[in-house]
Amino acid sequence: MIFKQLNPGACRSYLVGSERTKEVVLIDPVLDGVDRYLRLLQSDGMKLRWVIDTHTHADHISGAALLQQKAQVHYLMHLNSNVKCVSKKLRERDALGLGELTMSFLHVPGHTQDSLLVLLPDRFLSGDFLFIGEDGAGRLDLPGGSAAAHHQSLRKLDTLADGTLMFPAHDYRGREHARLGEQRRSNPLLQPRTRDEYLKYWEELKLGPAEWMKQVLEANHACATEPSAASIPAESASGACAPCAAAAPVHGASRAPALTPVQLRERAAKDQARLFILDVREPDEYTGDLGHIPGSVLIPLGQLEDRFGEVPKDKTIVAVCKSGRRSARAAELLMAKGFRDAYTMTGGMQAWDDEELPVER
Repeated sequence: MIFKQLNPGACRSYLVGSERTKEVVLIDPVLDGVDRYLRLLQSDGMKLRWVIDTHTHADHISGAALLQQKAQVHYLMHLNSNVKCVSKKLRERDALGLGELTMSFLHVPGHTQDSLLVLLPDRFLSGDFLFIGEDGAGRLDLPGGSAAAHHQSLRKLDTLADGTLMFPAHDYRGREHARLGEQRRSNPLLQPRTRDEYLKYWEELKLGPAEWMKQVLEANHACATEPSAASIPAESASGACAPCAAAAPVHGASRAPALTPVQLRERAAKDQARLFILDVREPDEYTGDLGHIPGSVLIPLGQLEDRFGEVPKDKTIVAVCKSGRRSARAAELLMAKGFRDAYTMTGGMQAWDDEELPVER
């Protein structure tokens, strides 16, 4: 089997095909890689049969429509896709043959209504349906997303063995793949939860709006072939493939250092000018019953990727939320962006109030 990941950075595109016949398919291509993909196919004597998107992308413009035009091949997505130029629609358990290789598909709505898993002999491509470890999965609050559908779709993984390799469409920590058995232990979304518990888990994340992502969805629905079709914030992973992982780390698994409410209060008393307290809740929470820490600045977690420029790099950043889950995620995002002195406050505003520390409303 030919199997290659073709992109640098966090956004993953895969070349899959037959070693015997040199027939291949490109899966989740990015727009700025199209010419590079075509040069590779030509230099290695490979014949492109199809191009596939595992879902409608919200963080970058797909290269599938342009490849369809340049290579004169079919563009495949799930039956539920609203992408206008898709020329062949896939259903659950459809199979495609490439020489001696067969690939099949599972429909896994949740991140989008058209999400697919691509099944290969010893591995699967998970798209944004599932990421590695603490990154969880793609956010579920954009048009077509559904936490209830995602919870149900996760059950389809039960048919796959622990040793099956998983290759996601994104990874922000330099990991190539993981075994499904490892994910059943480390991914917070694969921990046992009832449907209601799962819906509550996602509701508590309160990621908030990301209007530019909705623009990218619209551009992909319209089969855009120019980067100017959507305005992607320059600070979002250089604008090419922005982080869309949504799940907060499981308790105790965050890589970000932490301060307790009392420790934060003591630091503020010693040197308030060196601190930047970043509240990543939603506006109604900021002014709600729990209140907020005096002097804190509100940037909801869902807007943080667009507003990194408002966070000073010369101060100690302490992220705060309701319970500590969103703030752990925010601190990790800041660390990944180069903020070296970023913390999360354990227990969030609930713990702050339990210590009877001062608040404003």
